[in-house]
Amino acid sequence: MNAWSLMMVGFGGALGAMARYVVAREAAVWCPHYPMLGTLIVNIGGCLAIGYLAGSGSEHQWLSVNARLFLVTGVLGGLTTFSALSLETVALARQPPAFLWGGFHAVANFAGGLAAVVLGEWFARRFNG
Repeated sequence: MNAWSLMMVGFGGALGAMARYVVAREAAVWCPHYPMLGTLIVNIGGCLAIGYLAGSGSEHQWLSVNARLFLVTGVLGGLTTFSALSLETVALARQPPAFLWGGFHAVANFAGGLAAVVLGEWFARRFNG
C-alpha cells in the first residue's frame, strides 16, 4: 500500500459518497412516497457499473491498478458497498462447491447486517436512555 493508492481510493470515495447523497435527495423529491428509492437506484446502478468494470477490466486488462482503485474501490465503494458485496458473492459462487460459499457470503452479510442494526439500536436505547 502506498500514499497514491490511498489518495485514489479517498478521492473516488468522496465522489461516490457525494453522488449517493445527490441521487438520494433527488429521488426523494421525485418520488416522495418511496423515500428509499435513492438507495435502490445506487445499489442497482452500482452493481451494473461494478459488473461492467470487473467484466471488461478483467478480460481486456484496460483498467490500471490505480484506475481500478479509484473507480471500483473508491467511487463505487463510496456510492454503494452493495456493489462490492454483489461482486464478491458472484466470485465466490463461481468457486467449488458451486454456490455454497457465495450463498453463505450473501446470507451472512445480509442477516449479519440486519442483526447488527437491531443490536446497535438496542445498545443505543440501553446506554443512551
